[in-house]
Amino acid sequence: MVLYDSELTGFKQGPRQGRVELTFGARPSLEWAVEPREEDCWGLDDNGSAITTVNRTPAIAFTINTRRNHAGWVNSTELGDQETRLSRLVAQWVNLPLSEGNALLGERHGEHTSPWRGRWSVDVDGWTVTIDQRPDLSDALRTAADQFTSVLTHVMELKRTNGEEFSLTEGREVLECLRVSLSFGFGRKVVPVLPIGYDTNGEIVWEQWFSPLLDRAQTVGSGWLHDGSPGDCAELVTRALRAFSDPSLKGTTRLQMQMATEAVATGFVEQRILSAAPVLENLAWTKLVLGNLMTKEDFKSCHAEDKLRYLLTSTGEPTSIDPVALPALAKYATDRRIDGPAAVTRVRNRLVHPEILADDLYAYEGLAAEVWRLSLHTRP
Repeated sequence: MVLYDSELTGFKQGPRQGRVELTFGARPSLEWAVEPREEDCWGLDDNGSAITTVNRTPAIAFTINTRRNHAGWVNSTELGDQETRLSRLVAQWVNLPLSEGNALLGERHGEHTSPWRGRWSVDVDGWTVTIDQRPDLSDALRTAADQFTSVLTHVMELKRTNGEEFSLTEGREVLECLRVSLSFGFGRKVVPVLPIGYDTNGEIVWEQWFSPLLDRAQTVGSGWLHDGSPGDCAELVTRALRAFSDPSLKGTTRLQMQMATEAVATGFVEQRILSAAPVLENLAWTKLVLGNLMTKEDFKSCHAEDKLRYLLTSTGEPTSIDPVALPALAKYATDRRIDGPAAVTRVRNRLVHPEILADDLYAYEGLAAEVWRLSLHTRP
């Protein structure tokens, strides 16, 4: 996606014809390049690593990184005042698999228009979030997955339900909440890119270009949301926005959801077990210690399995293991006469600190995968 194609300044030999674009390879990136020349050992001018657009009003300055003499990448740049007031904010989503909406769109076929559920919308706490998917989403995601690339999948509008203006800070906080919660829900990092803020006259007053950090458009087997359930997605976003707007919950909610996403999307199943461990520890700390159910001293003196057991029982969750859903883990626990919290924490500990060199957890076929699954579905 070409964002700028004209002269760039900031080079010792004067302006150069250049381009800034958002590329969608294996790792999407905001890239810059100028036309190469034979004498290209030019470097930047005395201002350092900055280039500026020329034929754009207002101009945008970039802090750049160089990959070779005439090209490189940009981490992030913004246009607009931080005190700007917005009437609406529009952004594109990358690799979002939201494929079933709760409202109809019309797709034109020649002279005819056919309705389809391509729009998802929710009103929560004074905000209206509307996300429209592209008509060829299934084919686009399949192609991107086959080619190990990323793809633009949706366009989103954010505005106040009553039509009033909102601050840039408020809008960005909602964007961040949606990034975190939808990544958590679908089990892989998705992100809104190229956000643009409009004023009441429909003029662009803020925009941001950046290199996004996300996972490829691939299928992940343990997301929290089902593609065909727009109601579940609405409930997740509603709960997340309310938690993010609560100063006492915002930080821990964001951390727990991001760590839980990593526990789904990162590496081998053993790595995912280890990624889930700090999520459970953080959940136990916030629920038991910050919730005044346990003192700091008692918490620190407890074994990990006792903390997890107390966390579950304090919220009415079972500590037993379903032998139908998790047969290998159930047998592992039965052989040792232990419950679910003890089985999960002991397997995790033995992955890191085996008791002997020949310590073999894999005698129980499927044990690691079941420990991972149970770790993900431990609910506070």
